[in-house]
Amino acid sequence: MNVTSLAQTPTKSLTVRVGCALAYEADEPTTIFLLIQPRLDSDGVVIHEELTFGNGQHVERLIDPHGNQLLKTMLVPGLNKIRHDMTLCVPDQSDNHGLQTYSPISANLPYDVLRYTLPSRYCESDKLMAWAEQTFGQYAPGLETAQKICDWTYLNIEYRYGSGDSTLSACEALERRYGVCRDFAHVMIALCRALGMPARYVAGHMPQLDDVELEPNSDIGVDFHAYVEVYLGDGWHIFDPRHNRSHTGRIKVAHGMDAVDVAFATFSGLVRPMNFEVWAYSIDSPVAPAVNHMA
Repeated sequence: MNVTSLAQTPTKSLTVRVGCALAYEADEPTTIFLLIQPRLDSDGVVIHEELTFGNGQHVERLIDPHGNQLLKTMLVPGLNKIRHDMTLCVPDQSDNHGLQTYSPISANLPYDVLRYTLPSRYCESDKLMAWAEQTFGQYAPGLETAQKICDWTYLNIEYRYGSGDSTLSACEALERRYGVCRDFAHVMIALCRALGMPARYVAGHMPQLDDVELEPNSDIGVDFHAYVEVYLGDGWHIFDPRHNRSHTGRIKVAHGMDAVDVAFATFSGLVRPMNFEVWAYSIDSPVAPAVNHMA
């Protein structure tokens, strides 16, 4: 499938390729929901898109309660291979380009923003209100507080590649003080919400760029990445407590209250994940091989 957006290509743009290859073995017909297509509500322009299901299953396209593009299909007994590959142009500018230094929290929040101030399964903000106020209450509401929370999370939670635990919440991550990008995002979201700041969980691609040196066991370009958006009066703005720096070419796939809402695959039944590969890189950089996380 080839898709070309009607929007104009940004004057100064970066061409990136993103995608994933998944494989599942099912014992019986099983419904699966996938969040793997980037949201097209930004300034990106799609050049090419390919979406294939190895057994030719019918695919239903849906929009979930958070506005994410959801794919519904049926896994058949045996091995099911799924592949999504997209090339697109995005603005060649870093996160939060043009964000004003003073960005307060609006007192008049619409409901679709207000709900992101509430506790959720993995972000128990109601349990952290006193501690958050004691730790961050002295900072100006809005951008300064959000950045201080991002700084604190980056400095006080240790990144450990491969330590992910799908049952771990923000409070538990705070207690053990290490985790993966998912845990960093949950901690920052919970602390923001504890102070009344709307914050939501975002999953997407962080493309590998040829001018950015990667650290050992980096998750950039070889995995879906979790980060945070905080509402600062005039809109949603990006914070990445895992890396605590701006990045160019970030591609959002989905957002929600926490990781429950943005799982790239949701299913029930006798299904075994057999393969998981992700790629995200700028076209002008050397092609980074996809990393096989499962045998």
